[in-house]
Amino acid sequence: MLKILLAGLWTCAVTLGGTYLGVQWRSRNPGGTSEHVEKALEHKIRPVTVPIIAGGAVKGYVSAEFSFVRFASEGHDTPSLDPESFFMDEAFRLIYSDTQIDFTNLQKTDLSKLSLQLTENVNRRMGRSVVKETLVRNVSFVPREDLPR
Repeated sequence: MLKILLAGLWTCAVTLGGTYLGVQWRSRNPGGTSEHVEKALEHKIRPVTVPIIAGGAVKGYVSAEFSFVRFASEGHDTPSLDPESFFMDEAFRLIYSDTQIDFTNLQKTDLSKLSLQLTENVNRRMGRSVVKETLVRNVSFVPREDLPR
């Protein structure tokens, strides 16, 4: 009976020691540097619906969903500026006024240009680099004829 009790205690001690050392090993920085690793945050933006007007008439609507990535440490020093509001405004303005992108015949390269331009515009308006990357979640064009009446 004593052998079983000692074997159980030995097993518990080895398990606890191994777990503790494993956690300590995983929590230290690789290479022994004390650099602070920043955490990236993704912000999902509400869908934007933009009318496409050509020749004085509404041709259809673009519905787009975006998200953007920023680092967690940024944005805490100016709580009055909301990057999401700037992002929504820039997305609407860019889609509404951009005549180079034909949303009725959307190409892959157009989305890359759109996301890059959105990132640059928001950062310019915010006065600093807040948005690190713009992600396109969904873009669809609905012709006016296909809308229910």
